[in-house]
Amino acid sequence: MSASSIVSATALAESERDRRGSVALDQWRGLALVLVLVSHGFFFTNRVNGIGRVGVNLFFFISGILVFRSLSRTRAATGWERTRSFWWRRFRRLYPALITYTLAMLPLAWLGQYRPHLPPDSDFRSYLKGVPVALTYASNYLEGPMSLGHLWSLACEMQFYLLAPAIYLLGAGTEKRKAAVFGCILLVLMGLGAAQPLIGKWKYHFEFAVWPMMLGFCCEYQRPWFLRISETVAAWVLWSGIAICGASLFIMLFGMEMKPFVVATGALLLAPCLTAYLFGRPVPGIAGRVMQWMGERTYSIYLWQQPLTICGFLPNVLHPAGALVSVAVGGVWFHCFERPFLSASRHK
Repeated sequence: MSASSIVSATALAESERDRRGSVALDQWRGLALVLVLVSHGFFFTNRVNGIGRVGVNLFFFISGILVFRSLSRTRAATGWERTRSFWWRRFRRLYPALITYTLAMLPLAWLGQYRPHLPPDSDFRSYLKGVPVALTYASNYLEGPMSLGHLWSLACEMQFYLLAPAIYLLGAGTEKRKAAVFGCILLVLMGLGAAQPLIGKWKYHFEFAVWPMMLGFCCEYQRPWFLRISETVAAWVLWSGIAICGASLFIMLFGMEMKPFVVATGALLLAPCLTAYLFGRPVPGIAGRVMQWMGERTYSIYLWQQPLTICGFLPNVLHPAGALVSVAVGGVWFHCFERPFLSASRHK
């Protein structure tokens, strides 16, 4: 075999691995959504505490990977062109579904305000006050009605999207500079994230919640280093991480006092997620296809899951069914208000 044939075969193998890795990433995003749906659908049982935050941290981590990948692959002549392109793609992708969600919720919020035993600020006037907060992605700092409260995580993501190009440009230059800049920011954010439970407040604030995104950002930057790991070690990381997290989720069933342990050990899911992505190890079969389908529609489904579960518009016993209904509603929402605004590569 000639040298050019070997190079071509290697490139094809790497391309296939990258394709399978993208599928795996969608599947893990689908798993993150499932954890949130279980958390909210069965919240009334008081036996699923912490699992929702595990799902959000996993989703943040995946978003961080995609942010660095997007910035590093953008062909732009200047830093401002790269930044403008990145911001435009994010706003075009996210805003249509969010705006239409807040509008569609208007009649539901008006009708639902008369339900008994609702959380605080569930009246229609509070919803109207909360809409500008939601549309400016400030829900993680300014409290509002429960039907908009879950947008705190989307606010953290958007705030990271606004800062990510600046972080990327700060690291421009030598590899040593990149490692220093990205590493210092990661250490600060992880330190704040670890300190937040000790403080006992501000858990939704950007500076305390966004550390998984910066971790994913740095892991994608160090992608070549991680790919040096052998397939055997990668497989061990994948299955041991899943097993440990499964054990922690079992412990979760024993009550609220297990929540800190569940959230802490749930962070171990980031390792098998990274391994599945880097080494192209998607879940096969129908389970993998279902997870991928949900992962591709996570944003739209996430928008609708909270009004149909913990907002109290439905009786507690119907919350699991409400979580399932949000999957169907979110699927339609994705088709109408998200898919038309996807990039050409994402469409493909």
